[in-house]
Formats: sequence, C-alpha cells, structure tokens
Amino acid sequence: MDTLVSESEWMHNRGVAAIANSILNASEMDTTVAALIYASHAVGHRWGYLECAHHVEETFGQEFDISHCSVTDQADAMLTRAEEVYDHLSLPVMGLVTEALKHDDWCAQLKAILDPAETVELTDEEEAAGGDGDGDGDGEGGGNE
Repeated sequence: MDTLVSESEWMHNRGVAAIANSILNASEMDTTVAALIYASHAVGHRWGYLECAHHVEETFGQEFDISHCSVTDQADAMLTRAEEVYDHLSLPVMGLVTEALKHDDWCAQLKAILDPAETVELTDEEEAAGGDGDGDGDGEGGGNE
C-alpha cells in the first residue's frame, strides 16, 4: 500500500508537472505554434487591409488598388496548412507516457522517462587531468587523501 501512496504522491507532485513541462518545452510544439501564429497574423493583416480597401471604395465611390497589400492570396492556404500540422501534432513524450502506462510498474517507468539519472559531462581539461573531474590528475575522486 505504501508503494501506491508514493506513486500517487509522485504523480501529483512531480509526474504531471514533468509531463506538462516536457510538452510545453518540446521544440515541435514551439515550431508548430510559431508557424500557426505567423500564418494567422498574415491572414488577419490581409483581411484587415481588404476591409479597409472596401470602406475606401464605398466612401469615395471608386475602386481601390489592392495590389499594394504585401500579403498574398496564399496566406489563407498557409494558415490552413499550419492548422493541419497543429491539429495532428504528435509529441514523442506522449508516446512514451502512453507506453509506460500499459505496464504494472507504470510509476517506475514514468520516473525513468521523466527523471532520468543525472549524468555529468567532463570537459576536455577534466578528462586530461584524470577523468574524475576534481582536477588533481589522480583519476580518483574524493580529494583529501
């Protein structure tokens, strides 16, 4: 029973936040949302320009040259493509989470995915000094011998 409580506590305190953070910081999400925002701004700019042109035509009773609009007709198609990509966005972390939840030890598997063991990369200087990162060149950690 203690295991179940600790699993629930872990999911409540760490798991859900880690999953959300993994999703929100995914480069796929950033790229897709940026493209969607850019495309929607372009379409909004074009529609705004065309609406203003329409009001000018009504007010002055003559045709307004809309060829000066820097946003082309393709803006709508670009927005449609960006929406399609966003609607079908698949983030790798979600596949890992879904697979982990299929197992009896789901909490341990989620912990392994979301709390991987910390690894420390040594700089070239540390490796040349002995590889233990303490810089004394003896290749042993601990320091005070």
